[in-house]
Amino acid sequence: MKLFKEKLAWAAPIAVILIIALFSINLFAQGDPKGRNLPVALIVNDEGAHVEAVEKALEQMSKGSGEGEPMFAFTEEKEEEIKDLFKDKQYYAALVIPEGYNDQLDHVLINKSPATLKIYINQGYNVTGANMAKNALNTLISQLNQQYYSNFATQLAGQKIDLNSASVLVNPIVTEEKVFNEVTAATANGSAPTLMAVPAWVGALIGGFIVFLASSNVLKREMLTRKQTLRLMGEQILFGVLIALFSGFTVATLGYIAGINMPSYLLVASFVSFAAFCFFLIISAITAWIGKTAITLFMVVMLLGMGVLMTPKEMLPDFFVYFIRPWVPIRFASEGLREIFYFGSGFYTGASFNTIIGIGVAGLIIYILSIFKPVRVPKKVNAE
Repeated sequence: MKLFKEKLAWAAPIAVILIIALFSINLFAQGDPKGRNLPVALIVNDEGAHVEAVEKALEQMSKGSGEGEPMFAFTEEKEEEIKDLFKDKQYYAALVIPEGYNDQLDHVLINKSPATLKIYINQGYNVTGANMAKNALNTLISQLNQQYYSNFATQLAGQKIDLNSASVLVNPIVTEEKVFNEVTAATANGSAPTLMAVPAWVGALIGGFIVFLASSNVLKREMLTRKQTLRLMGEQILFGVLIALFSGFTVATLGYIAGINMPSYLLVASFVSFAAFCFFLIISAITAWIGKTAITLFMVVMLLGMGVLMTPKEMLPDFFVYFIRPWVPIRFASEGLREIFYFGSGFYTGASFNTIIGIGVAGLIIYILSIFKPVRVPKKVNAE
């Protein structure tokens, strides 16, 4: 029973609990995701009683049920602006009431032609969010169809109707869908940007740690001056460039072999390399200040981040939205690649690019400042 008296042995089950809890925390993000206030645009190009009926149904949907938040938040917009709003990732979808809709529905049985409502889908923003919005809007239109069917059936009770009239009677409203920023085929159903961004972080993390260990060995063997230490740091940064290039072009090459439909091999490889280098700088900076503990910290960041990368923020618990999502560097690489894959962006991807380069610049500054970190000098033991 000697082992039971060892404190280190008792640390094992505690460590297991902590590690499993850490790995399982994403269950809270992915266990039962529910949409809350997913932004959907409403475009009204007509007026009349039937238009008001649609608006009333949307208003009811916006209120939700019970004490919980509604699934969608509708905002009225202009049709000529929707393309830019979608590009800016303001909405997952849009419902369009086209001009003439009210008149079409007034004369639907006479003309034997259904009225049309349009659904615009911002697929590249997030496939899950866009599909959820599309399905909800289609359900809403199905409910409107059911209401009109009941009214028309009452009006036509006892009358003979032909086949065309019967078809319109059942579905007096049809939908016309249009996809914006389409998720192209062979991109893992929209997951390719995230799947290709994660290796940028992992490569920077592993490469940065190995270079840190190699540099530590040099510092242990030799007593370097501040100028020599600065030169050693410059060599680490050069290794960072090499690691980043290997990361980016390896990811792009494997993506090409796997059949991923990349808009440009060189563009994807360059962007992943850029992200990996900036990640390498921040990893090297924190590691230079706090040592090997930093690797554990960055592993935790990666594990916590995996649950938020492909899920719309409106489907995440508040804890993940406010305390996890803003601090996950991989997310910005994923969003940048999403701009490249589905929004026609070049190397500069806007906000995501700015954030990544900000991470890199901050990392470089913090890393250089580590040269002023106090160095512990081993105490010499005097022989008696």
